[in-house]
Amino acid sequence: MAKRRTHRDEPRESIEATVDDTIVRANVNRQAVMSPTFATIYANDVQVQTTPWDVRLIFGEIFQAPTKDEPTAVIKQVGELRMSPQLTKKVVQILRQQLDVYERRFGQIPMVPED
Repeated sequence: MAKRRTHRDEPRESIEATVDDTIVRANVNRQAVMSPTFATIYANDVQVQTTPWDVRLIFGEIFQAPTKDEPTAVIKQVGELRMSPQLTKKVVQILRQQLDVYERRFGQIPMVPED
């Protein structure tokens, strides 16, 4: 399990990169190597499916927005990501921390009101 670290535990250069001391990091050296199948996609739509064994995120791009005459949106599915529930929970924690950092730096992210 990763140990909670404080600014006192970290080298001086990493203190400036860390916004607060609640971010948990594993003590693992990482070397990222790009896979030949690596892809970058843009999505402005996501569908979530869950089972007891995994969580599936199906990413899409809105191809045609709904209108009064045609109330069905057309979504071009661009990819999916499947993860264990444990990894999903960790990703949610990391995303929440990153969004908090972003909003402290740039202001609150406005949410589109739901009808």
